[in-house]
Amino acid sequence: MSKQEFLQRLRETLTGEVPGNVIEDNIRFYDEYISTEVNKGSMEDEVIASIGDPRLIAKTIMEANENASASGKSYYESYTGSTRNVYEDQEDTGHGMHYIDLSKWYWKALALGALILVFFLTATILTGIFSLLMPLLGPLFLVLLILWFFRGMKR
Repeated sequence: MSKQEFLQRLRETLTGEVPGNVIEDNIRFYDEYISTEVNKGSMEDEVIASIGDPRLIAKTIMEANENASASGKSYYESYTGSTRNVYEDQEDTGHGMHYIDLSKWYWKALALGALILVFFLTATILTGIFSLLMPLLGPLFLVLLILWFFRGMKR
């Protein structure tokens, strides 16, 4: 499949499914990507084969557009050198918040490990403080006992 056939099939699959600017952004992205790889010395057919079926790519773009629309955000594909990502509004200047998905098992394991580490560090510090104070508490308790005894005798 040639680059023009790939781009035409992608455009036909996206037409009527997503806004025109999303189609043009993606066509431009894949056109530039294929041209860049060919300029690096790859064969056009190999580059297109490595990208995959344009209908599957179009399906992914349509799903991303649906998800972006459902969240109230504008969708567009980011390009090399762009400081904005897919989840930012087009009017945004790139100063948005970055969200991390903490629902993955490894984030939960990391949080549990951090909690255990904090528990053991706290226990270690408290144990260290008590081990330093114990030799002082015996004589201090003895002095207080003697003072209490003498005060009781004077009454």
